[in-house]
Amino acid sequence: MRCYTVDGRGLASLKMVDRPPPGPLAAGEVRIDVHAVALNYRDLLVASGQYGGTQNPPIIAASDMSGVVSEVGPGVTDFKLGDHVVNAPLRNWPAGMLCRSWSRSFVGGQGVDGVLAEQVSYPAASLVNAPKHLSHEQASTLVVAGLTAWATLVTHGNTKPGQWVLIHGTGGVAIFATQISRMLGARIIQTTSNKKKAERLRTEFGVHATLDYRDESWPEEVRRLTAGQGVDVVVELAGGESLSKSIQACNYGARIGIVGVLDGLESSINVFSLIMHQVTVRGIYMESAAEMRRFSGAVEAGSLNPVIDRVFPMENVKDAYSNLHAQKHFGKIVIQVRA
Repeated sequence: MRCYTVDGRGLASLKMVDRPPPGPLAAGEVRIDVHAVALNYRDLLVASGQYGGTQNPPIIAASDMSGVVSEVGPGVTDFKLGDHVVNAPLRNWPAGMLCRSWSRSFVGGQGVDGVLAEQVSYPAASLVNAPKHLSHEQASTLVVAGLTAWATLVTHGNTKPGQWVLIHGTGGVAIFATQISRMLGARIIQTTSNKKKAERLRTEFGVHATLDYRDESWPEEVRRLTAGQGVDVVVELAGGESLSKSIQACNYGARIGIVGVLDGLESSINVFSLIMHQVTVRGIYMESAAEMRRFSGAVEAGSLNPVIDRVFPMENVKDAYSNLHAQKHFGKIVIQVRA
């Protein structure tokens, strides 16, 4: 079967190879014919060795897939041939709080084969029925970007109707966060330096206001927009000094979900502001299969349609990675493995 592998030595080492398909299924496993794979910023880090270091031997790339069940192993009763499924990003995180032994099962990194292949085997307990209204390309985007936004806003953010949400950027997680926030009835402030993207956020996605993160005074503008109160939930995708500014923009009892580190790994935090405003800061590292099922159900009930920037054929995976690296996308970048 065709698949793409990475070894942590840079995008130049990303290559299509021919490997044998997965062997006989163990108890509780399912074989899936992969139709679409969505890319994440993490995939760039894995390819460059910044996430998990050198992969020796090389591993199959990527973590997000949508496909069709082609075989079920012994003991599997929840799925049948022909089911349209997506995967939870960790092979072994059924529910509850993440533990150390489960954390190493995040596919597509740290020595664990991913899903950028024509066929994969996966634990049935970590598969989820895809929302019925979504194509394979759309469904593949739910796995990391969608689930991360859901975890930040719902699982841990406890976002309520009428509350203010601050979202940074216009990548995959950010746009999902915009759509979920709107579905929850929250009011949205979003940062971007691109005027065209800002206009699109306001006109197409119902964002209340957009701010340029390059403007040092944006936290003050957030407070002005919220009548001096500040925001209740922050989807912090930049990290670094952006985190410090996000804290300045918080209301009493606000919840900050730290998702990304585009602005760096270190931040200068005013601890007094955290204490006085009783702000909760939480790292978001995916979520469990149980939360993936809740999220998938919400997507179907709310008829949410993921935003895809561009779809690449499997032969052009390097172009897809390069497009992601350029950070000019609005929404998700997807690879079509098969029609």
